[in-house]
Formats: sequence, C-alpha cells, structure tokens
Amino acid sequence: MQKLTLTLIGLFSLATTVHAIAGQTSTARHPGVVSFTYRNQFAKDVPGTLDMIKAQGLQDIEFSSLFGQTPAALRKMLDDRGLYCSSYGVGYDDLLNKTDDVASAAKTLGAQYVRVAWIPHKGDFTLEGVQQAIADFNKVGKILKEKYGLSLIYHNHGYEFVPYGQGTLYDLLVTQTDPAYVNFELDVLWAYFPGQDPAGLLYKYPTRYKALHLKDLKIGIPGSNTGGTSGNNDVVLGTGQIDMPSIIAAAEKAGVGHYYIEDESDRSETQVPESIAFLKQLEVPNTLTPAERKAGWKLLFDGKTSDGWVGAHQDVFPTKTGGWIVRDGMITIQGSGGEEAKNVGDIVTTGEYSAFDLSFQFRTSRGCNSGVKYFVTLKEQTGGSAIGLEYQILDDSVHPDAKLGRNGDRTLASLYDLIPANKPQSCLRPIGEWNTGRIVVYPDNRVEHWLNGVKVLSYVRKSKEFEDLVAISKYKVWDHFGEADKGHILLQDHGFHVDFRSIKIKELK
Repeated sequence: MQKLTLTLIGLFSLATTVHAIAGQTSTARHPGVVSFTYRNQFAKDVPGTLDMIKAQGLQDIEFSSLFGQTPAALRKMLDDRGLYCSSYGVGYDDLLNKTDDVASAAKTLGAQYVRVAWIPHKGDFTLEGVQQAIADFNKVGKILKEKYGLSLIYHNHGYEFVPYGQGTLYDLLVTQTDPAYVNFELDVLWAYFPGQDPAGLLYKYPTRYKALHLKDLKIGIPGSNTGGTSGNNDVVLGTGQIDMPSIIAAAEKAGVGHYYIEDESDRSETQVPESIAFLKQLEVPNTLTPAERKAGWKLLFDGKTSDGWVGAHQDVFPTKTGGWIVRDGMITIQGSGGEEAKNVGDIVTTGEYSAFDLSFQFRTSRGCNSGVKYFVTLKEQTGGSAIGLEYQILDDSVHPDAKLGRNGDRTLASLYDLIPANKPQSCLRPIGEWNTGRIVVYPDNRVEHWLNGVKVLSYVRKSKEFEDLVAISKYKVWDHFGEADKGHILLQDHGFHVDFRSIKIKELK
C-alpha cells in the first residue's frame, strides 16, 4: 500500500510539473531562446549549453532538435536547471507520418506547442502547395489537440508571401486553417525579408499568433521571398533594419505568450546577451543599450534636460510659460491655439547632420499638427516655422491639413507638401498612444520615412524628380530647398500639444 501511495504521489507530481511547465510563458523583456541559436554548442555539449542559457537569465526554450538525447534525458536536464521547453519543432514529414512519436516527445519535454517551420515545395510556393498544407495542418492539428492536448503552430519562412487574390498565400493559410487546431509563430525577420510588415500581421490576425522569433537583419541587406539569407546577416536586436519596439508593442497587444530570440549567426554567444539587454531596455525610454552605443547611436534627448537643444534662431532653450517643457521623461510642446511658431517657436539640435538614421517616439493630441524637420539650415528668414524637409505629424482624421496639398502629401509621416506617406491601416495608432517615427538619410541622398516599423515613403534628395516636386510645392520660393549638405534636426511648435521621447541618431558613413 505504501509503495502504491508513493507511486501515485510521484505520478501526480509529474503531471503537476508537466502542467506547470506547459502553462509558463516568456515576455519580450524576459525572453526565451530557440535551440537553433546554439545548435553548434548543443552538438558538442548539451549540459554545458543549458548551463550557459541559464547563466544568461533565459528559461523558456523552443527545441528544434533533441541533439542526440532522449526526450526524457533532455527533460531531466531542463528540470535540474529550472529551465523548460514550451515548443518542440519538427519536420513536415514527421508531423504527418510520425504524429504519435512527435506528440510523445513533446509531452515528455513538457512542451505546449508542436511547431513546423517549412512546407516542402519545389520552385515557387503555389496555391496547390498551400491548399495541401491547409488540409494536412487541420488534420494533424486536430489529432494533436484532441488526443494529446497539444497545439500546432506554423512558423513562416518568407516564401509564403506570394500574391494571391487581395492578399497572399500566407493569408490563405491563416484564414483557412482552423484556429481551434492550428495557430502560428511569427518569425519577424522572415516576414520583413519578403517585404511584409510584422507588426501589421500581428494587428491583422491578433488571435492567431502564439509565439515570436525575434531576430534582426543587417542594414543594407536586400530582401526577397526566397526564404533564404545568410545566418550571418542576423545582428543584435535593435541594431538592424527591423523596428522591434513597434513589433513588440503589437505582439503584447495581441497577447503573444512566447518570445524566442533566434540568432543564426556564428556570433550568437556574444550577440544574444546584447539582444537581451536591448529587450530589457524597451521598458526604459531615453536609454541606449550597450549594443546601440557600440553601433554608434547617440541620444539627442536624455529624458531629463534640454541639453543639446536651443530655440530656432536663438542661442538658448526657450523657457516661456506654456511652451516647451521637459517633464516625466518627455520633451513636450504645449498647446497654444494651433498657430505655427506663434507661441515660443521651434527648437533645433545644436549639432548638424548629413547622413543619419534618426529614431523618435511621439504622442499626439486630438486634432494636432506638428512635425520633425531635417536639413534645417536656419538661413531662410520666415515669419513662421524654420524651413526644412518635414516628417509631418498630424491627426489625419480631424486636422484640415490632411485634405490639403496634393494626394495626401500633408498627412501623417508624409514628406510635407511633397510626397504622401503610403500608410497601411496596421501601422496607425490611436490618439494618445506612442508612435515610433524614423527618418533614414543615406550618404547617397536616398531618404526613407518610417512609421511604427513600416517604410511609408522613399525619395532621392537632389534628384530631378525631387526638384520637380519642389517646383510645384510651397517651397518653390526657396533656392535649392532641401539640398543642403548638412543641417539641424527640428521639433516644431505648431500650437498643438505633442510629446517626444527616445530621440536618438546614428550617423551613417
């Protein structure tokens, strides 16, 4: 009887442990990791690699391989270190033809999800291919859920975003799979690489994503929908092309439960700790991670003082009551009736910049109008705001400027009065929520405007096309408008309340 009682207690404890592990989650600030990140290390020393992961402060692991271990042996190693496996990745053929074996391994590991990351195909991905995958996923997903209590998730790899109908074959995959049995893991690089908006996908299908693969793409690497690029194009999160803050904000709003760092480069041991630091920093505005500092980023606003800013055409920061204030980690222009530069006027950086990557967060008020200008020389004499190329900040739904100009070129994130921003609905935020703006000026005069992780326009300064646009704009009266070799960054006083923070710049060579 005592032996039976102890056995029952042991079984109950194991069941409780499995349930507890399956229910655990990770967050963006306390992420997990994909075993593929440390595939080379695992291949040589599984216990030692788990010790390293634990030392990095990570607990949540998605395994893509057992690395020569049995599921039970690997599970014991995890339990001994307070780590857990939440997702178990398998190949398509094993998913279909060894479903029971896959489920048994996943259950032993304590995983909640079974993940598949590639749909076999030759050449371009086709409608027939996705239709077969939909049928297979619905069938196997039902078995995994009803027989084993496991959830099937599919991980995108870029090739799925083939145009189809009003969307893509990926959209078809999402909408035609049964959410009771099939859901998704969003690899942000493999969504961005073929030209998609990862944050937009999270807003479009908020209930379907259960996990994220967090990775960033080296600046200058062109994308495609081939599903392939060198792993060494993976860089520290926050130092590449992808707008991580906007993606994570969308993921948190969607309720994503697992955030796995995946770094396929041969620098993963040094890059992962820097990526962890970047993610932890996301909850602290006006700061830079060690990786950002190493990459050359500098804060233009420290969150505490007006250092580095002066009034346009002034030598000091304006201190008039009701104008600019620094408070609660923000630099704020207070509302004053909506007139341009009639209260205290614009503020500009003391430094000048030529080629740069500028990132800033802004929060608008209802009906507001403002802007961030660049290549401001302060040589022009005006009765209003100083002259420069302008990233427009506007409440498009209320302010009348949205309906003026040409083709919407005075709307949010547009190059004011010159080029309209092409903004998908997914990148728009309600009034009162923070937005991330970005202006990239390359040494060859290519310029990009970004809004919440989406590139909304591009142009080439000093080109004939640019000069033709200037010739039919309000700026035609200024010789060589927007063509200065360098200039100040300007925050505009247009008489409306706008908050700014996390203003940072990286000069490009």
